[in-house]
Amino acid sequence: MGSKKQRHRNKDEIVENVVDEILNVDKKSNLKKEIIYIVISLTTVLLIVAFIILGYYYKRKTNNLYKDNMNKIHILNTAVLLNDIVDIDSEENTSKIEKYNNIDESIKNIKTTYYQNLKTFEDKVAAGQINYKIAYLTFDDGPYYLTNSILNVLSRYNVLATFFTIGLDKDVCYDNRNASCKDMYLKEANLGHTVANHTYSHRIFGGLYSSGEALAYQVKLQEDLIRTRTGNVVKIMRFPGGSGTAGYYGVKNSAVAQLRSMGYGYVDWTAQDGDGGDPGTPAQAFQTFKNSINERIEVVLLHDYSSVTYSILPQIIEYLKQNNYVLLPLFYESRMINK
Repeated sequence: MGSKKQRHRNKDEIVENVVDEILNVDKKSNLKKEIIYIVISLTTVLLIVAFIILGYYYKRKTNNLYKDNMNKIHILNTAVLLNDIVDIDSEENTSKIEKYNNIDESIKNIKTTYYQNLKTFEDKVAAGQINYKIAYLTFDDGPYYLTNSILNVLSRYNVLATFFTIGLDKDVCYDNRNASCKDMYLKEANLGHTVANHTYSHRIFGGLYSSGEALAYQVKLQEDLIRTRTGNVVKIMRFPGGSGTAGYYGVKNSAVAQLRSMGYGYVDWTAQDGDGGDPGTPAQAFQTFKNSINERIEVVLLHDYSSVTYSILPQIIEYLKQNNYVLLPLFYESRMINK
């Protein structure tokens, strides 16, 4: 009897051990499944995040490439137009067009040819050798939130202009404190416009014209900002209030000497719509503008904070084009730049 009971106990223990082993296997199996599920879930999440990051990077890179290529194409189209205007030999012109068809090549050489053609064209206009005239649209004191809308108008009319920028308090748009204007410098440059220097602070009544050195310091500050924001610097500046204001404070000669030592030229203006003060109604501002246009080469003073200027900008562009003006961005070699 005793041995039978012992055998039963042994059998029961064996059964219990088998059951425990089976349960342990199930637990291990469930744990393994849970681990596999977690790993798969984490991998899926990481893949989704990676695709989102790659998609964002690709979209940004594609947008930048599109803007860059559109800028290059615009320059090329204008360069080819000017080639025709200045009667460059057709065989040479064809060779250049073939060379430029690959717009991924260095933009530096293209710009060099472009500005050489502009200078030739400008000289012919000034000498009255061709029927065309030139208007340089310039916008002072920006960037502003309204600059976006002005850029849209210029793009719609396929016009390049010059923006005389400042830097003080421009990270946030002065006319929309909920918006950033920090990237506007690069946007202007990417669209092919000239981003020029209007000093960093524009503080006429804050010591800007206390000396030629003080003015030069403000120009250098703005130069550094433009280089940081756009990667490029054009050595053209405009005195806040014009060079006459520097003369009024008795520092024009010393300031010009300082600018020349820095490689800068400066430019005033020959035409305007009066938006630097009170331009009146849009109709009055447009009439002021028309009354000021009387030269073969015009430098038009405008401000990209002015809603009046924005409202009549299409009329300004159309009027100039109807009167045989070619609208161009300022460049350092231009005869309008005092060097």
